Amino acid sequence: MRSKRHASGGRTLSLEQLEIWLDALDPPVAGVSSIDGFLAALAAGPCVIDPDVWLKSILREHTRSASSAPARRTILQRYNRICIELAEQPEIYAPIYMRTEDGEVLLEDFANGFFTAMHLDMNAWTPFVDDPEFGLPLAAILGHSTLTGGASLIEQLDDPSANHALADTWRMVPEIISFLHDHCAFARTMTAL
Repeated sequence: MRSKRHASGGRTLSLEQLEIWLDALDPPVAGVSSIDGFLAALAAGPCVIDPDVWLKSILREHTRSASSAPARRTILQRYNRICIELAEQPEIYAPIYMRTEDGEVLLEDFANGFFTAMHLDMNAWTPFVDDPEFGLPLAAILGHSTLTGGASLIEQLDDPSANHALADTWRMVPEIISFLHDHCAFARTMTAL
């Protein structure tokens, strides 16, 4: 569901500029990949949460500073884009991942952001998490999170073939997010009323 606020009407930042702005904050906040995972959970999940609530969850005490206006607009613009893509053209949805200098995709930040957004209304997520059809694809993302109570699942596994399979999860994330979006549509509609 699109935010009722529009991200237009002011200066926005490129994703690179947003990352630089976020890195300069004291105390620090999540980076762009983590925020993107957070926004994906909001857009695909079973509940609609007011942007004032989730922006504060992302930017914390920096939410209302004068310098944060372009960052807020950029984040809202990205959220709206994810919502539109998932609803109208899920095949073009592309998550933002951290990468090593060698180009290896790191899913941890995205997964941590996704997990954090789930906790804004875990009661809404619980029936879906308990359903194996839904919970198993979700576990493919959350297996990379280090916020679930210790080392990520990928770090805990001792099986090289399982580690390799989890390492390629990032390739499946767009389809998983689209699947979650479709399966949560009715619940999202009910919370928006």
